[in-house]
Amino acid sequence: MINEEKIIKVAKPEMMRCRPGDWEHAKRVVKWIKELGEGREDLFLLITAGYIHDIGWRDLFKKEKITFEELLELEPQANKNSEPNIRELLKHLNYTTFDVEKILRLVSSADKYKAKVEDEQIIVDSDQLSKLDINHLKEKYQKSDWQKMYKFWEKEMVKRIKTEKAKSLYPGLIISLKKEIDNSI
Repeated sequence: MINEEKIIKVAKPEMMRCRPGDWEHAKRVVKWIKELGEGREDLFLLITAGYIHDIGWRDLFKKEKITFEELLELEPQANKNSEPNIRELLKHLNYTTFDVEKILRLVSSADKYKAKVEDEQIIVDSDQLSKLDINHLKEKYQKSDWQKMYKFWEKEMVKRIKTEKAKSLYPGLIISLKKEIDNSI
């Protein structure tokens, strides 16, 4: 039987090979998935996708913290790496072919920030909301890029969010993040 503890046991060491902060980010994404996807029959697959959605970054970036420019430069390669890394990881957990394909679809949606159906909307929104946390910036980005990241998210994120709950949460979270950035710089 696959459970969340087993996913964590397998996913964490792989995600620790990604960018600094990716594992902590994945845990925040899963927190939002549980909130936005509460009661769904496929919640476990969404949770699995949340834990590993950035696995394409595995062994791609070695520095302490990433810059906005490095993120933009390396993101296409990370997205390309996602599918083979996910297939490799999930084969050891005995997921069905159907479940693997669904998880790949969910991760692809998160990678592209595009969601057509509800389960994709949940993972994309969870990924976006998880970034609106000062810890996300502290763990992953050079302090000199925090304002740049904020301005980018302020402009782009509102276009990406699709669920009604996330739309209602976004304004308060982005305002709080701005205040925390201003107090930290």
